[in-house]
Amino acid sequence: MPRASQKTKSVKKNKKIAIHKRIHNHLKKKLVALKKKHRHTHKVVVVMSFTIPLILGFVFFGSGALYFFENYQDKIFPKEEISVSLPVVKDDTVNWAGYTDSLTGFTVKYPDFWHNSVIDGSKDNVNFLRKVTFDNGLNQEDKRFKGFAVSIYEAKKYSGPVGTDELKDNGNLTQKDTSCQKTEYMEASLGEKSYPVQEVNIIANDPCFQKVFFYSLTRGKYTYNIYPLINTESQSLLDLGLKIETINNFPKFFEILSTFVFPEEVIKAEPEKKVEPKPVQNIAPRRVLIRKATCPNKNDHPRKSRTKKHRHMDEDCCMDPDEWPNPRCQY
Repeated sequence: MPRASQKTKSVKKNKKIAIHKRIHNHLKKKLVALKKKHRHTHKVVVVMSFTIPLILGFVFFGSGALYFFENYQDKIFPKEEISVSLPVVKDDTVNWAGYTDSLTGFTVKYPDFWHNSVIDGSKDNVNFLRKVTFDNGLNQEDKRFKGFAVSIYEAKKYSGPVGTDELKDNGNLTQKDTSCQKTEYMEASLGEKSYPVQEVNIIANDPCFQKVFFYSLTRGKYTYNIYPLINTESQSLLDLGLKIETINNFPKFFEILSTFVFPEEVIKAEPEKKVEPKPVQNIAPRRVLIRKATCPNKNDHPRKSRTKKHRHMDEDCCMDPDEWPNPRCQY
């Protein structure tokens, strides 16, 4: 090979090397400048290069484990069938006797060995229409309570517990006139259909009323007060309050309350009022007389118009030979 060709090849090779060195130095300077400008960028890139694969690995591993347990858990870990036998709660009220009131129609259940009696409210010193008492004959566990009673009032006179025989004032008339009439009672519900009632629970030393506990319900034409019957000998023993003593010593009272059924309120539809048509009077139409205008000039001398050449209508109700009559004028 001639020497000239070898020299040209070496020259070209050196030029390429020089170009690569220039590019390398240029990129190196650029990288150094970027590192100075963004000192923490390379650290973030390094951290992300490790964290992203770890996160993706956890995601794929978790989804694979979830798929495995959903599809193969029953085969590897078979479930054992567990059977639990719950005790059957007996309803004592199913076999109780039933009472239906002949006046209002309400029904209630009570134990078989109890007996009921009806007291008419025709006496002068009572306000109720009827009182139905259910006496257990002192066969209960605690002899402080002897049964329960239902007092029936006319709803027009007594729309709530105020004024009934069960809610008696203590004789403090000054307080009764001001604040006792504004007493509000707790709302509750009783019966098979959860009828809304007012719970009256007056404790001892009340400034307005005597100690009492009963439920009051107004439905239809009647107001019902339902309350436990207390032996007169046990009045002094009930120190905790009548409601608490009833809960503790006479729980059957609340079982009885759950069996009440009251008749549905019948809303009578008002009859439609018939509107009788008024008689048509044959009145003759009135005749209206319209007076027409007349010629204001009594000594009028008819002549042809000097301004109008053609025949025209009369304008001043004084007709001339070249005018035709005006319908609003009387000639």
